[in-house]
Amino acid sequence: MRKRVIIVPKDKTAERDLDFDEAKVEQLIEITLTDKEFMFLFKNGIINLINQKGSCNIDDYEDDSVKGSENIKKVIDSIQFCLGKGFSHNKLIVKILNQFIEALNRDTGVYFFF
Repeated sequence: MRKRVIIVPKDKTAERDLDFDEAKVEQLIEITLTDKEFMFLFKNGIINLINQKGSCNIDDYEDDSVKGSENIKKVIDSIQFCLGKGFSHNKLIVKILNQFIEALNRDTGVYFFF
């Protein structure tokens, strides 16, 4: 099983450190996905939604990020829409939504290492 993570740096310093692969664990908000969770996100179109709204290209064996408050807001709005359309009890999608909210509030990005 490969490690797949979704990371939000806590501040601009952490974001810079992450870009240089020097970030410390305490500088990051991290979600680790199981293979099953990863496949759920793909099969249910969540990854595609993030790619479309976040102007990125997240894929298996592909790292990317969503940056900029406008892109992050678009993803938040889209995920909230999904939660209202049948995914409301899915804790994983709520966790991902919270990652985007954290990034917006902290003026950083959401980084996907898949």
